[in-house]
Amino acid sequence: MDADPKLVRDIFNAGGKTLKKCMQCATCSVVCPLSPDENPFPRKEMIWAQWGLKNKLLKDRDVWLCYQCNDCSAYCPRGAQPGQVMAALRAITIANYSFPSWFARLFLNAAYLPLLYVIPIILMGIYFASFAPHGFALPAGKVVFSNWIPHEHVEAVGLALGAWVFFAVGVGIFRYWTALSSEKGRIYYVPIGEGEGKGPMDVVEGLFYAVLDVIFHRRFNECEESKYRFYAHFGVFYGFILLGISTLIAVVYMLQGRPLGLPLTDPAKIIGNIGAVLLFFGASWLVYERFVKKDRVGFGGYFDWFFLGNLYAVAITGILTEALRVANVAAAYYMYAIHLIFVFVLLIYAPYSKFAHLAYRTIALAHEKSFGR
Repeated sequence: MDADPKLVRDIFNAGGKTLKKCMQCATCSVVCPLSPDENPFPRKEMIWAQWGLKNKLLKDRDVWLCYQCNDCSAYCPRGAQPGQVMAALRAITIANYSFPSWFARLFLNAAYLPLLYVIPIILMGIYFASFAPHGFALPAGKVVFSNWIPHEHVEAVGLALGAWVFFAVGVGIFRYWTALSSEKGRIYYVPIGEGEGKGPMDVVEGLFYAVLDVIFHRRFNECEESKYRFYAHFGVFYGFILLGISTLIAVVYMLQGRPLGLPLTDPAKIIGNIGAVLLFFGASWLVYERFVKKDRVGFGGYFDWFFLGNLYAVAITGILTEALRVANVAAAYYMYAIHLIFVFVLLIYAPYSKFAHLAYRTIALAHEKSFGR
């Protein structure tokens, strides 16, 4: 099978710099609580990566069946940190199948980070110069964000971003599903009965149970070394969902003609604030544990930190924006603009960042449940 000499370099750039330390002892596959007895991971992925077998890895669902528990990294006698390598392989998979793939590759190299933020900053400047009611000037009087940036403009941009994200993610997961379903993508096949957890099922049933796995974080709960990830990730996941629900309620209010400078007692605000708290503490926990356990299980690569850092910035700037608005401080306007930039980055780059894990992992789980292993 042809080897890609660039694969190892891409793995290094995506955070898997310890790959070459692996001596193929198989400790990682033995200690992993998620790895099956038949064709276990991540040992085979480590050797395929060392050999540059990119085509095999791009059609290997097991890179998504790994939840980066880091049990493998904690017990690795050589410090090869298989969990980090598997994370890098997921980033490379996203870059390969995303649309357009050339743009997705920007997220594998930290050198492009300034460009990714310069784009929304320039767009924000164009907006204030051309469309904002007061231009760059701040409105006088009580702090009302809609007097500076009308909520209709924010929601219109949000709908456009949402449409783009759904299209780009849809193309990516279609390409990935097609690759998994090809003959070359069927690395092995182990039918083990019928029904949930026993496969194979029909595709709709497989997708249904895969979504349940994601919603309830079932496999996260099997981790040992990084048990905290179940709770921290749970907070981030549901915090983001609650913020989305709050935003939808606000859109309904807007369509009804209600003003959106809502009091803290409004249901939309209550739901949104609970979501913000969950998001903040979940992200804080993830950041803290990465620093505490960096020597034992790894610090994470640029791909991970780009998403986590931006998510953390969305939570912090959102909380500060509301606090400054309630205090009626003019600086709230500037914080609001900064918050919108981070939200823009989080959403517009969702098909290429770690945010896309939600889609690709669900598809990989659905394929496993539908076709067996």
